[in-house]
Amino acid sequence: MTGTSNTSDNEEVFEDIEIEAKFVANRIKYLIDSKFQIYDNKNKEFRKIEPKDIVILLRSTKNKASIYEKEIQNQNINVYSDTSTEYLETYEIRVIMDLLKIIDNPYQDLPLVHVMRSPIGMFTDDDLLEIRLADKTDDFYTAMLKSKISVQKNLKFKIDTFLRKVENWRELNNRLGLDELIWTIYEDTGFLNYVALMPNGEFRVANLKILFERAKQYETASFKGLFNFILFMEKVKTGNGDLGAAKLISENENVVRIMSIHKSKGLEFPVVFLSGTGSSFNMMDLNQDILLHQNLGIGAKYIDYDMQIKYDTISKLALREKLLEENISEEMRVLYVALTRAKEKLIITGIKNEFEEANAKMQELVDIYKKENGKINPILLKKYKKYIDWILLVYLYNKQNANEIMKINIVKKDEVLKDNNKEEKEEINVFEILEEKSKSITEEELQDLKKKLEFNYQFKELNLIPSKDSVTNIANLVTGNKSENMQKKLQVTKQKKQYDLPKLENIEEEITPAKRGTILHLCMKKLDFSKDYDLELVKQLIKDLRANSIITEKEAESINPYDIYKFTKSNIFKDLRQAKEYHKEEPFYINIPANEVMNVSFRENILVQGIIDLYFIDKDDKLILLDYKTDFAKPGDEEILIERHKPQLMLYKQALENGLNRKVDKVVIYSTSLAKEIIIEK
Repeated sequence: MTGTSNTSDNEEVFEDIEIEAKFVANRIKYLIDSKFQIYDNKNKEFRKIEPKDIVILLRSTKNKASIYEKEIQNQNINVYSDTSTEYLETYEIRVIMDLLKIIDNPYQDLPLVHVMRSPIGMFTDDDLLEIRLADKTDDFYTAMLKSKISVQKNLKFKIDTFLRKVENWRELNNRLGLDELIWTIYEDTGFLNYVALMPNGEFRVANLKILFERAKQYETASFKGLFNFILFMEKVKTGNGDLGAAKLISENENVVRIMSIHKSKGLEFPVVFLSGTGSSFNMMDLNQDILLHQNLGIGAKYIDYDMQIKYDTISKLALREKLLEENISEEMRVLYVALTRAKEKLIITGIKNEFEEANAKMQELVDIYKKENGKINPILLKKYKKYIDWILLVYLYNKQNANEIMKINIVKKDEVLKDNNKEEKEEINVFEILEEKSKSITEEELQDLKKKLEFNYQFKELNLIPSKDSVTNIANLVTGNKSENMQKKLQVTKQKKQYDLPKLENIEEEITPAKRGTILHLCMKKLDFSKDYDLELVKQLIKDLRANSIITEKEAESINPYDIYKFTKSNIFKDLRQAKEYHKEEPFYINIPANEVMNVSFRENILVQGIIDLYFIDKDDKLILLDYKTDFAKPGDEEILIERHKPQLMLYKQALENGLNRKVDKVVIYSTSLAKEIIIEK
């Protein structure tokens, strides 16, 4: 058994599934390169392993199989994934579907650029950049038409050729059937031949032929036309099903297979990778408000409309327990199927964070719940809901016998990625080398080379301007010492950033003032402005948040209900109760010129994002912007709060005025510490 463990040392961020897929692909490559020997039942002799002897089993192939497929292809190993959910996401289908979209309507930037970058358009990134520079504001198709005046001759020829092809296909669309149009595109572009030369080319060609057949079938239905076909395919893509990829695989095809555990039932393979065992079982159905059981009937939550709360009934809890047991039993059966597919070698992989600590804790529980007959206590099976944990439980229950048939390897993430990382180059002092070799070159050549190496890029400030930032960071630049901030911002350092992540249990135990403020902020966000709150209703609100697991018990205890109660008796809350409309937690984006907030000369825009606590239209049709502030303040600190938070709220105001196309009449802070509203701008 092989597992991978997290590490924070690697700077490049990879998703867990990518890490595991890379590991599996590397291991398959090693088995093939090392000529791992397997027994051939047909010829009754040992032979070296081939791709067709290997299968990767996943509990679910959806959104996973394509990642494993890609990593194995990167090792130049043929692979086949028998899944029907990835068809419309394959490269070849996306290119043709995007081409059909721009034939129907060329004023669609993403499909247009995708086709232009593909072998059909053959435009480079530099070409696309030059076209965009011709017109930075209009859609890309219009920019391309305008660019023909200013671009170089080669690019102009490329644009004319592409537009001529698209226009020709648009004309054919009016005269040919949809299937005929698609086949004409295949012939005009040579796209079938191109994808045939790609990895898994046979399957890609088959997928394109299936698209042609689907279009032919669609033309025989009542709906016709390119637009309706595109709409139909989009609905299929966003719905529950898919059309299904081509299935050309036979028993003797020499490819690594990727399939679900269910589909492997009744099959056997010399080498099996059981992967994705670190994923939790899908128990979402158990959290529904209403549960159904074929024998026990219905169990539902009880809803108290007067108190505005709901909670589980005894019948629902009983059904949930029964369904949990049945789900666990089903997962056991599925795991049994997976474990019995291998004839010679079974490799189990899974991601497990903090393996050593989790393993030690599991060992303690095993010692507590261990039965005399050696069987695993059902309590532990309900606690641990991952295949990798179940397998570790078996190992810990009977280590002596388990060591004879299985071996556990812990592989760190950086070990998996080291083959993918670029080799670090040795740092050298170029000028020292030049000095040593100065005898063999002239002084003029030496000075010329030094001049080139010491070249200073005049626009280097642009590299330090973020393209996107948060309101908080931008506001800090405004309120802080600007020159000092900019010195820190513009410093170029060779040191790597180090991040010490606290353990989750420490986060849960400690309620810091900052966290207490966040919790109080959350409670105020949950207030119902239609209610006339008293202290008991405020306390009930906190209890409801705890009952629904929105906050923890300790977080609930940290809240002073009087802080919320005082807000409900404030003038601003009275205005909210009479408001014509109000909006909570509204996200926004706004462009801010960099030279307005940073000590730079360029006016490049920074995309600033944030969330507005609350804005509302009062009874007099005035637009009010309100922001809750929970930081500590004492009487007389109003001006300090205004100075501290005004830059942030002015950004909120600007974003709101731009978005609603009207003036903000009043900007207000409500300080929970002072229990009063502070008007920043009227």
